[in-house]
Amino acid sequence: MTPTKFLVGQIVVVFAVAIGGLWFATQWAAWQLGYQTQLGAPWFSITSHPMYRPWSLFGWWYAYDAYAPALFNKAGAIAALSGFAGCAVAITGSLWRARQAHLSTTYGSSRWATPPEIKQASLFRAAGVFLGQIGGEYPARNSSNVL
Repeated sequence: MTPTKFLVGQIVVVFAVAIGGLWFATQWAAWQLGYQTQLGAPWFSITSHPMYRPWSLFGWWYAYDAYAPALFNKAGAIAALSGFAGCAVAITGSLWRARQAHLSTTYGSSRWATPPEIKQASLFRAAGVFLGQIGGEYPARNSSNVL
Protein backbone atom coordinates (compact mmCIF):
# COMPACT_ATOMS: atom_id res chain seq x y z
CA MET A 1 0.00 0.00 0.00
CA THR A 2 1.39 3.39 -0.94
CA PRO A 3 1.87 6.03 1.78
CA THR A 4 -0.77 8.24 0.14
CA LYS A 5 -3.40 5.49 0.14
CA PHE A 6 -2.51 4.69 3.73
CA LEU A 7 -2.92 8.38 4.66
CA VAL A 8 -6.39 8.54 3.12
CA GLY A 9 -7.36 5.32 4.91
CA GLN A 10 -5.94 6.70 8.15
CA ILE A 11 -8.05 9.87 7.83
CA VAL A 12 -11.19 7.79 7.22
CA VAL A 13 -10.47 5.60 10.26
CA VAL A 14 -9.82 8.63 12.52
CA PHE A 15 -13.12 10.22 11.52
CA ALA A 16 -14.93 6.89 11.91
CA VAL A 17 -13.58 6.47 15.44
CA ALA A 18 -14.50 10.02 16.47
CA ILE A 19 -17.97 9.97 14.91
CA GLY A 20 -18.61 6.40 16.08
CA GLY A 21 -17.78 7.41 19.66
CA LEU A 22 -20.03 10.44 19.43
CA TRP A 23 -22.82 8.28 18.05
CA PHE A 24 -22.31 5.77 20.86
CA ALA A 25 -22.52 8.62 23.40
CA THR A 26 -25.74 9.87 21.77
CA GLN A 27 -27.32 6.42 21.79
CA TRP A 28 -26.22 5.83 25.38
CA ALA A 29 -27.81 9.12 26.47
CA ALA A 30 -31.04 8.27 24.61
CA TRP A 31 -31.10 4.85 26.27
CA GLN A 32 -30.52 6.40 29.71
CA LEU A 33 -33.35 8.85 29.03
CA GLY A 34 -35.67 6.00 28.01
CA TYR A 35 -35.96 7.12 24.37
CA GLN A 36 -38.48 9.78 25.42
CA THR A 37 -40.46 11.57 22.73
CA GLN A 38 -38.95 14.89 23.85
CA LEU A 39 -35.69 13.72 22.24
CA GLY A 40 -37.30 14.13 18.85
CA ALA A 41 -37.83 11.81 15.96
CA PRO A 42 -35.16 9.17 15.48
CA TRP A 43 -33.08 9.12 12.33
CA PHE A 44 -34.02 5.48 11.70
CA SER A 45 -34.80 2.33 13.69
CA ILE A 46 -33.08 -1.03 13.95
CA THR A 47 -35.29 -3.81 15.35
CA SER A 48 -37.56 -1.28 17.07
CA HIS A 49 -34.58 0.55 18.65
CA PRO A 50 -34.57 4.21 17.65
CA MET A 51 -31.24 5.43 16.24
CA TYR A 52 -30.53 9.15 16.53
CA ARG A 53 -28.12 11.30 14.55
CA PRO A 54 -24.68 11.37 16.22
CA TRP A 55 -24.77 15.12 16.83
CA SER A 56 -28.22 15.03 18.48
CA LEU A 57 -26.45 14.74 21.83
CA PHE A 58 -25.41 18.39 21.68
CA GLY A 59 -28.94 19.71 21.25
CA TRP A 60 -30.22 17.50 24.05
CA TRP A 61 -27.37 18.56 26.29
CA TYR A 62 -28.17 22.23 25.73
CA ALA A 63 -31.93 21.74 26.26
CA TYR A 64 -31.98 19.22 29.11
CA ASP A 65 -28.70 19.59 31.02
CA ALA A 66 -30.51 21.22 33.95
CA TYR A 67 -32.65 18.10 34.37
CA ALA A 68 -29.92 15.44 34.11
CA PRO A 69 -26.47 17.04 34.47
CA ALA A 70 -24.70 13.85 35.59
CA LEU A 71 -26.03 11.91 32.61
CA PHE A 72 -24.91 14.56 30.11
CA ASN A 73 -21.52 14.88 31.80
CA LYS A 74 -21.00 11.13 31.33
CA ALA A 75 -22.23 11.28 27.72
CA GLY A 76 -19.90 14.23 27.10
CA ALA A 77 -17.01 12.28 28.61
CA ILE A 78 -17.76 9.35 26.29
CA ALA A 79 -17.81 11.70 23.30
CA ALA A 80 -14.56 13.37 24.42
CA LEU A 81 -12.87 10.00 24.87
CA SER A 82 -13.78 9.12 21.30
CA GLY A 83 -11.98 12.28 20.20
CA PHE A 84 -8.90 11.21 22.16
CA ALA A 85 -9.20 7.72 20.67
CA GLY A 86 -9.26 9.31 17.20
CA CYS A 87 -6.07 11.21 18.08
CA ALA A 88 -4.46 7.97 19.26
CA VAL A 89 -5.39 6.31 15.96
CA ALA A 90 -3.93 9.27 14.05
CA ILE A 91 -0.66 9.11 16.00
CA THR A 92 -0.42 5.35 15.60
CA GLY A 93 -1.05 5.63 11.87
CA SER A 94 1.55 8.38 11.54
CA LEU A 95 4.12 6.29 13.36
CA TRP A 96 3.32 3.35 11.10
CA ARG A 97 3.69 5.52 7.99
CA ALA A 98 7.02 6.83 9.28
CA ARG A 99 8.25 3.25 9.60
CA GLN A 100 7.30 2.69 5.96
CA ALA A 101 9.34 5.72 4.76
CA HIS A 102 12.24 3.54 3.60
CA LEU A 103 9.87 1.91 1.11
CA SER A 104 8.85 5.25 -0.36
CA THR A 105 9.96 6.11 -3.88
CA THR A 106 8.72 9.70 -3.80
CA TYR A 107 11.88 10.97 -5.48
CA GLY A 108 12.51 7.88 -7.59
CA SER A 109 15.51 5.65 -7.27
CA SER A 110 18.16 8.15 -8.40
CA ARG A 111 21.58 8.24 -6.76
CA TRP A 112 25.06 9.61 -7.33
CA ALA A 113 27.08 7.72 -9.91
CA THR A 114 30.18 5.85 -8.80
CA PRO A 115 33.57 6.55 -10.46
CA PRO A 116 33.46 3.26 -12.44
CA GLU A 117 29.99 4.19 -13.77
CA ILE A 118 31.25 7.64 -14.77
CA LYS A 119 34.22 6.07 -16.56
CA GLN A 120 31.95 3.53 -18.31
CA ALA A 121 29.78 6.39 -19.60
CA SER A 122 32.94 8.01 -21.06
CA LEU A 123 32.38 11.19 -19.10
CA PHE A 124 36.10 11.73 -18.41
CA ARG A 125 36.75 12.81 -22.01
CA ALA A 126 38.09 16.30 -22.71
CA ALA A 127 35.17 17.39 -24.90
CA GLY A 128 31.73 18.32 -23.67
CA VAL A 129 30.03 20.31 -20.93
CA PHE A 130 31.72 20.69 -17.56
CA LEU A 131 29.72 18.83 -14.88
CA GLY A 132 32.03 18.93 -11.88
CA GLN A 133 35.15 17.32 -10.51
CA ILE A 134 35.58 13.85 -9.02
CA GLY A 135 38.89 12.56 -7.77
CA GLY A 136 40.89 15.26 -9.61
CA GLU A 137 39.27 14.54 -12.97
CA TYR A 138 36.62 16.54 -14.75
CA PRO A 139 33.69 14.52 -16.07
CA ALA A 140 32.13 16.04 -19.16
CA ARG A 141 28.99 15.26 -21.12
CA ASN A 142 28.90 15.70 -24.86
CA SER A 143 26.19 15.06 -27.38
CA SER A 144 27.35 11.52 -28.10
CA ASN A 145 27.04 10.44 -24.43
CA VAL A 146 23.45 10.32 -23.33
CA LEU A 147 22.75 9.08 -19.84
